[in-house]
Amino acid sequence: MNALPKSRAKQLRALKLRKSREEQGLFVAEGPLLIEEGFKADVFPRYVMYCPDLIDSTREKVEALLERCRQEGVEVFETDSGEFMTASDTVNSQGILAVFGIPAYELEPLLQKPQLTLLVLDNLRDPGNLGTIVRQAAAFDCGGLLLLKGCVDAYNHKGVRASMGGIFHVPVFDDLTPEDAMRKLTDAGVWPYVTGTQGQNAFTISYPPKTAFIIGGESEGVQPFWKDHEVIQVGIPQTDKVESLNAAVAASILIAYRYQAGQGQ
Repeated sequence: MNALPKSRAKQLRALKLRKSREEQGLFVAEGPLLIEEGFKADVFPRYVMYCPDLIDSTREKVEALLERCRQEGVEVFETDSGEFMTASDTVNSQGILAVFGIPAYELEPLLQKPQLTLLVLDNLRDPGNLGTIVRQAAAFDCGGLLLLKGCVDAYNHKGVRASMGGIFHVPVFDDLTPEDAMRKLTDAGVWPYVTGTQGQNAFTISYPPKTAFIIGGESEGVQPFWKDHEVIQVGIPQTDKVESLNAAVAASILIAYRYQAGQGQ
């Protein structure tokens, strides 16, 4: 195995920052499960780094992944625990991570599908929440996620981990304004629905084939834009014992409801 070049060590440290991820078009996935999910989705890593001293609990899986990398011509670098943990974003690392390219999805072809479920995320700041939403979106056949300006990026280390591999299966589009999102949705015949604690019962509505649910972050909710433009509001029935549902929970319930009705992507 090759030693990790200084240039790659520097790159791995830089990829902890959103700006560097966006500039380089790269992100880090840590742990054998995530790397394996990449291979399952035919998304191959640019390179892999591992530490023999940190893979005791996952040795069999890691060795299988390293063999797969050799077969596919993926560069593999071996390093010590100190250097590995400098690049790692976890406390109890499983001793292997990989650098992947951020996919360049196209929104317009997706919007032309005759049946589609989308999530539009507004003011979502927590990477763990976003990662969980990505995971559920993969589970319930959601067509894609639209992230408005101000949301955390989907390729944050914590978000990627929380997605449990969903990040390789769900198209994510970011840096949209509410105006951009609204125009693209309406032009493509996608009906938007703002979710919250008020509005029509989300389970009694007959949704059109192309539907987008707009989910706000817990602390701020959605921007006034959506209510100003009289977008239909829907609410998930709940008791008064809690003020509102977690954004990831609300998103999961809605896309699961669409999925069981046979209205996924």
